Amino acid sequence: MGTIWAVISLLAVWLIYGLFASLFVKGIGSRDAIPLLLSGMIGGATGGQLSQLMEIPTYLWWMSELMKFLLTILSLYIISIYWKKRKSKKNNN
Repeated sequence: MGTIWAVISLLAVWLIYGLFASLFVKGIGSRDAIPLLLSGMIGGATGGQLSQLMEIPTYLWWMSELMKFLLTILSLYIISIYWKKRKSKKNNN
């Protein structure tokens, strides 16, 4: 049961990252859960790995979170381009 709650909390954090990133990227609404989760996963995972590789001290925890957030915005921007093309293709068919 503890594993299930750990996964749920991880998904919630990714969704929150994606939701905040959607404020900076046009074309993605707060109801588009798949791009928000996907961008949060990409930004959180790559940002976390980069902060570990850079060996950021624990008292600079905000720098790690900033890197995750910036990478989430970048990945959401890239996903939004794909998402728009996918929706336009769907509407044309």
